[in-house]
Amino acid sequence: MSEQKQTEAIVLSAVNEKGGVTKTTSTANLAVMLSRLGFRVLAIDGDPQGHLTFTFGYERNTLERTLYEVLLGKVELRDTVLPTFIDPTTLAFFDPGSNTTRGELVRGPDLVPINMRASAADGELRGKLTWPVLLRRSLAPLVKEYDYILIDTNPSLGVLTVNALCASQSIFIPLVPEVLSVQGLGDLLQVVHQVKDDSLNPQLTIAGVAFTKVQKYKGHQEIISTLRGDLSHELGITCFNTALRQSAVFTNAANRRSVVVISDPYSEHAKDYWRLLEELLQSVGGPALEPVERVVQAIHSDANVPQ
Repeated sequence: MSEQKQTEAIVLSAVNEKGGVTKTTSTANLAVMLSRLGFRVLAIDGDPQGHLTFTFGYERNTLERTLYEVLLGKVELRDTVLPTFIDPTTLAFFDPGSNTTRGELVRGPDLVPINMRASAADGELRGKLTWPVLLRRSLAPLVKEYDYILIDTNPSLGVLTVNALCASQSIFIPLVPEVLSVQGLGDLLQVVHQVKDDSLNPQLTIAGVAFTKVQKYKGHQEIISTLRGDLSHELGITCFNTALRQSAVFTNAANRRSVVVISDPYSEHAKDYWRLLEELLQSVGGPALEPVERVVQAIHSDANVPQ
């Protein structure tokens, strides 16, 4: 499947200056799903907390070469790329450099890691004249080697997030339907427009807003309904039909260094991620769209079979 003609990777970032909205969870699940379908996927951890790096099995603070060293100009991006592997017994990611024998391994997406050294990025990198496009330039030699590149961002609109915006063709916005989360949306949209208007990345698009941690109570449903109307009619921004429901299964999977589409693949939460991926790909395209549409069609067919 990954041999279909495509000249360069589609680069997609999960962005929201609010923390705890499932940016990392979504990036990890989407990257794994695309990888399991046979596509060449690179996941980039752009949050100094390194949660994506941790999820994919690596100890953040033992790593010498990370995204931060790339942006500082100390190493090439290619030299930071790590393979990821899933233990078929525990369904958890692990560091392949460990001495434990685990039998037949399952390959996951490639990873560019990060750690807390990158928390100094705002102070260290702004001195570089071309600081907003450091990541895009570093990625250039690799974009023909992958089908999809997914970037997890940190909960701010600083240097690392701006670099992700400048490197991406498109972004999607995980959003918890609560007042405090919604208030920060305007700031993000302003930065997106600035990146486009300043010609840093004039082709940048917003694939859509994905409502996350959704609960059934009235307040969530009212905010979702209002935002669907306002964002669509006033700003032309799509709100995906698929909503990711609040559940401990995501936390439990992350704590085990796994993702729900691997640890609980037949759950409704995993199926929601397949539906979300279909909607995302309908916006950004690429060779995975048709295979993912077939998966979602099978999910719907199974749902219609009487139990």
